[in-house]
Amino acid sequence: MEATEQLLRHTNIRGLDLIVSSCKDEDESLHVAYDFTKKLFVGICKRCESYDNGKYNVVDFPFAYRERQLDSVVLPQMALMTKGLVITEYPVDRRSKGKRVGDYDSSGRIDYWCIYKDYSFAIEMKHSYDAFMTPSTKDARLIQRWQEMNVNQLSDIRENIREWGESTKGVIRLGLHFVTPYKEIRESPSGDDYDEFKVNQKRILSRLCKDVSRKMPSKTTPDFAASWVMNKRMVIDFDCGEIIPGLMLLAKFFPALKHEGCTIK
Repeated sequence: MEATEQLLRHTNIRGLDLIVSSCKDEDESLHVAYDFTKKLFVGICKRCESYDNGKYNVVDFPFAYRERQLDSVVLPQMALMTKGLVITEYPVDRRSKGKRVGDYDSSGRIDYWCIYKDYSFAIEMKHSYDAFMTPSTKDARLIQRWQEMNVNQLSDIRENIREWGESTKGVIRLGLHFVTPYKEIRESPSGDDYDEFKVNQKRILSRLCKDVSRKMPSKTTPDFAASWVMNKRMVIDFDCGEIIPGLMLLAKFFPALKHEGCTIK
């Protein structure tokens, strides 16, 4: 499924103002992956609202920083959804075939292992920033991280996860790329800056999907795209010259693989 502007829809879930792509796949495992990703994103955004705390004079958000800080909301939400069946930095063996480095086996880790709706998940997560009003994606590292995650990291573990022994329907590999939108400003944040993001969310998401999939569309086209615009009162000036009006997510799903403990023969 290609997350183009035509498949993006505006919705309100749990009081959150969201743009979310539709799910068109018929494969059961991909429907489960979509459901997991959508609920995870909604839950994370809802948790981020608690960081706007008037009692303690706190207005700060984990997604304003890096991947490690984002884990502050990702892990508890994932634990809630999986009833505690989640492990971070899960050990795996990576087996790669590449022209540059040759064939090799190496020990490594995936960011999360969990079980959701009778499927195992092997999850890699990235975080980047996006200057949301640019005509093309400004930060080349965003595209590089997306490609590295989906073309290399989630492919390298394909053989290892076939050896997993838990009794589930299969293993779904999932790539999550959280993107923090920002805009450089010369003066104090204004309602116009906020409105630019809110009004243009579909265009921004479509541009991101197009840019990350341009070189290898068969392997890197996102299967899920979503955007959250926070309440206007929550928007603050970060790092003396940038505003952050919300959070975005791109995701890639891989159909479930059978493994040693698979309950479907």
